[in-house]
Amino acid sequence: MKPFSILYRSAMPVTVLVSGLMLSASALAIDTTTAVKRTLESSPELQLYPYHVRALEGESLQAGLKPNPTLGVSLENVMGTGDSRVLAGHELTLSLSQVLELGGKRERRVDVVDRKSAILQREYEVTRLDVVSSMLRDYYAALRLQQLLDWNRQRINTEQAALKVIEQRARAGVVGEADRMRMQLRLEKSQAKQQTLAAEHEQSLRTLASSWLQEPDFNAVEGDMTALPDLPNKASLEQAVLETPDYLLVTAQSRINEARLALAEAERTANVTVGAGIRRFEANDDLALVFNFSMPLQLNDRNQGNIAAAQAEYQGKLAQQELLKSKLSVALTRISAAMQNNIAQEKRLTQKLKPVARSLLKEVERGYKLGIYNVLQWVDAQDELYTIERDIIEAQHAVQLQFLELERLSGMSLVNDATQSATDKE
Repeated sequence: MKPFSILYRSAMPVTVLVSGLMLSASALAIDTTTAVKRTLESSPELQLYPYHVRALEGESLQAGLKPNPTLGVSLENVMGTGDSRVLAGHELTLSLSQVLELGGKRERRVDVVDRKSAILQREYEVTRLDVVSSMLRDYYAALRLQQLLDWNRQRINTEQAALKVIEQRARAGVVGEADRMRMQLRLEKSQAKQQTLAAEHEQSLRTLASSWLQEPDFNAVEGDMTALPDLPNKASLEQAVLETPDYLLVTAQSRINEARLALAEAERTANVTVGAGIRRFEANDDLALVFNFSMPLQLNDRNQGNIAAAQAEYQGKLAQQELLKSKLSVALTRISAAMQNNIAQEKRLTQKLKPVARSLLKEVERGYKLGIYNVLQWVDAQDELYTIERDIIEAQHAVQLQFLELERLSGMSLVNDATQSATDKE
């Protein structure tokens, strides 16, 4: 089986055991491809982004608008004495003026909105990865419970077989009733445990389906946690630090603060207003062209506070970017080390301890039938094997979750080509 990644969505093969029975054609199982598709289509967190996109489109439109021209009307010398008596010598002026934005203000406003669009895209990518990885954690939780159901079913079968042997020896008078009662008690505890695991598995399926706001229309998940992913190499992790969605988001935020700083600096340049019009002199019935020009006197920099604030925010984002880079590097290294330890633990349990525990159980079972060992020794041998098998399942589950977290943080598929080529041949 190919290791699953957030970005590499091949379906897992059907190798799951449900309640101790092999998954049959009648079982309704869901695979990772379907689960990811449903989550992306129906996740509440992702449904809000189209509205944010529309809002940014409006901001972009607004940022690119130029100031409208101004129509001016003035009436002078309306009331007075002599030649300036009521409307006798008035002057009527019609003018049209336009504010000219200097310093590239409009381009800077558009640039700020463009940077916001980049941030929105990064935020969507981060949320998308978080949503999918959260769903996959629930997916692996259900898969873990399915393997525990099979593990416990095998334990029940072993204890039932052991109980029959003890009952036969008890009827023959070789062992006492206490041996039978001890094994019967263990069997009933295992059966109770099976019911608890079945209830937890059912709840895990509901939790999984809640990722797309539905009730489960399946009773199992497909997959095999025994196919462990390869540990990413150091070079891949070092490259992943600079490609992590969280790091790219902070980088985009630093760029928008850079654009805001440029806008604040552009706004220190004063705009000018120019205009032209026609003036009518009522006294002699003449017309004349008039022109006007105005601009504020920049005696003081009225935008120095905004520039200082924008500069501080920009520098703060740069510092946050470096801090996040260090934190991500530490996190990826720590998770990789923990994953390596769990892979080694799973390998040691599977290849060394489990075969020894199986041989021990067979030997004690044989010896019990011959009267060499007592029931307590048989029970202890069973517990050794069951504990090792449970530890193997937990180690496999931990490796899958750690690999999933590495891919969530990096936003990259860490499934290497060598692994894929090898599994394709299987």
